[in-house]
Amino acid sequence: MPVEFLSAEQAARYGRFAVDPTPEQLIRIPFVSLTDRNSTDLLTPRLEPASLPLAPLGLKDCANLSTGVRITRYFFLNEADLALIAERRRDHNKLGFAVQLCALRYLGTFLPNPIQVPRVVVQHVAQQLEVSPEVFLRYALREETRYTHRRDIVAYLGYREFDEFQVFRLIRWIYAHLAVSAVRPSVLFDLATAHLLAQKVVLPGVRVLERLIARVRERYTARSFLGLSRRLNSEQEQVLEQLLVLPTGKWQTPLEVLRTPPSRVGAMSLYHALYRVEQIRAVGVGEVDLSDVPAARQAALIRHALTARVQLIQRMSEERRLATLLVFLQHLERTATDDVLDIFDGLMTSFALRGEARRRRERLRSLKDLDQAALLLREATLMLLDSNLPAERARELALQKLGEQALREAAGKVAALASPDEDTHALALSGYYTTVRRFQRVFLQTITFTGTPTATPLLDALEFLKARDEPGQGKPRWSDAPRSVVPKSWERQVFPFGGQLDQQAYTLCVMDRLHQALKRREVFVERSERYGDPRAELLQGDAWLEARDDVCRALERSLDPRPELELLSIELENAFREVEE
Repeated sequence: MPVEFLSAEQAARYGRFAVDPTPEQLIRIPFVSLTDRNSTDLLTPRLEPASLPLAPLGLKDCANLSTGVRITRYFFLNEADLALIAERRRDHNKLGFAVQLCALRYLGTFLPNPIQVPRVVVQHVAQQLEVSPEVFLRYALREETRYTHRRDIVAYLGYREFDEFQVFRLIRWIYAHLAVSAVRPSVLFDLATAHLLAQKVVLPGVRVLERLIARVRERYTARSFLGLSRRLNSEQEQVLEQLLVLPTGKWQTPLEVLRTPPSRVGAMSLYHALYRVEQIRAVGVGEVDLSDVPAARQAALIRHALTARVQLIQRMSEERRLATLLVFLQHLERTATDDVLDIFDGLMTSFALRGEARRRRERLRSLKDLDQAALLLREATLMLLDSNLPAERARELALQKLGEQALREAAGKVAALASPDEDTHALALSGYYTTVRRFQRVFLQTITFTGTPTATPLLDALEFLKARDEPGQGKPRWSDAPRSVVPKSWERQVFPFGGQLDQQAYTLCVMDRLHQALKRREVFVERSERYGDPRAELLQGDAWLEARDDVCRALERSLDPRPELELLSIELENAFREVEE
């Protein structure tokens, strides 16, 4: 990473008055900042005020604030300020001292040359001191006086110089931030600036802070690459290196083949996608524990591996190359699993749509036979309901006139063709058993499913189907298949003859229930980005205890919950009062 990563505009705005302060910032309108447990450090620090002006609060709002809120007035001189300034004898020293004091409050640092202060600031401060603004030019003549005033101002406002101890504290804070995130250097520079302002540390020079961040970031990155590469054994390292070697007679390296996703939706595409998952798992790095590596840092390595050419990856240092391939292969396994499930979702959806369209076409073709049978049964029903005919002779006359065989055939046609008032989804999928069987065995053996307690019957049924396809003896019998997974809409298809189970319909029913459960997030898939269990991503136990200090330091939060709850109670009280008004 280059040492100088800030643009010329960013460097020029740092610790300077990029624009003149607004009238709201000059007049006696206060700004609010939340204080931490010691009531000295800001939990919500301001960034460079020259580029990011704070939004002022009204006086009425400030009157409602609790004691946990500190008021900052950058250019207003209170009684204590005026008493300290009065110790200076000459007007130009009084004005220069006051301007430097206000500049430190506003910028967090001193200007190399006080003449760089905007004229509106000098006029505003001079008006409070009742001196002429023109005498300010004389203040720049004696450099020794300015440095003496600087020490007095730092001591008066409770600031600390950026000494070796503050450098150590900032390095530790940067390490904590890098341990939980992977922000850009320019963003980290802004965060470090805000952190120093919150700690009331006089900001160092722009190049000093820039080089410190670059050095720490480079050192942490090199250490993280080394730590990741050391998690691999020699066999895993060799397999990863072979992914970058072009085989004889091929035009793509194994890495390029693995990172090429499927482009079609179909049974064979799903089969090839499952084979791709097995190839990725065969690399043998899926079990390497990366739970302590921040997701943002992994994402940065993944983005580079996705877009970089294989030749560029080969030119990396060994530690960085192995670390990049390790993180990328684990990500590739998750995304390849997502590709499998996306194709499965597309297949089952297309089966339902095409099956429903086919069912409707068949129904339209059978409407003529259904109408004829219905009309015949209608005539027989009217004869039975005719009050002029004796009840004991109605059946005999109906059979004599219409024919017993014709009536039986008509009743059979109505039973076969009439659609009951129920879900036709099961009928729509009934003709796709052969297609589903092409990938079902490999699908259930490759993908591992977990789920919520409500998905237990479905998971049991999936294990049953998986065991049925296992080679060898000891397969479970169909009579032992879990039946609680079959919903009411599928009962007519799965159990057409009472309690006897239809094997094909049961298989389709289970796969359809799996499709619906994946969409409702009742079933999760191990090592998946979009279909994984979100609870599994939370740090638990020792892993959380190990990362807790870095997380709290990066977020500038206390390990003790009491001050955090106090701040939340203040915010809640203020919000309640605002709504009440």
